[in-house]
Amino acid sequence: SATQTKGRGQRGRKWESNFGNLYLTGCFYNQKTTPGQLSIAVGVLISNILQAKLLNTELKIGIKWPNDLLVNGQKFGGILIEMEENIYVGIGINLSCHPENHFSVMPAAHLPTVSKDWLMKEIIKNIDDQFLKIQDFNAIRQSWWNFAKDCVNDWRLREPINGDVVGIDSLGQLLIKKDDGKITHRHQTFAS
Repeated sequence: SATQTKGRGQRGRKWESNFGNLYLTGCFYNQKTTPGQLSIAVGVLISNILQAKLLNTELKIGIKWPNDLLVNGQKFGGILIEMEENIYVGIGINLSCHPENHFSVMPAAHLPTVSKDWLMKEIIKNIDDQFLKIQDFNAIRQSWWNFAKDCVNDWRLREPINGDVVGIDSLGQLLIKKDDGKITHRHQTFAS
């Protein structure tokens, strides 16, 4: 759509929905997919699309767990999962502008060289295939890690990470290796 009047992010935070940016919501009926897997898969899909588009530029696409999309370490988009009878996936991407000083945890950015119509068509064209790929989540996990590993030390999460992030598990939970070598999991929370 062109704009939103009640956009929101994780934990009920306000998401400024300015004209010219991209806002999409999709409904998924297949309950065999976990919300964590879907959040990760959609982030990977969008990152792959944009990485191919921006290949010969100085812009580097990254992902911050669990649902933030980054360009050169700044947040330009996010994914919101809501669980009701079905799973709803909300996508917000700053293309024409971004809010000033809105993100207290991470600076905001936008991608003015990317066409909203083009990106929307690419997401819609490829999302069903990406949804099918979730059945083999290992490939998505590896793609996610390729986008996340270079910026993981710059992440600012609500709860500090005590240890080294080493990837995600088969449910999309963050894997953290402690100093003693033990691996712990951090799960995502989803609106309902």
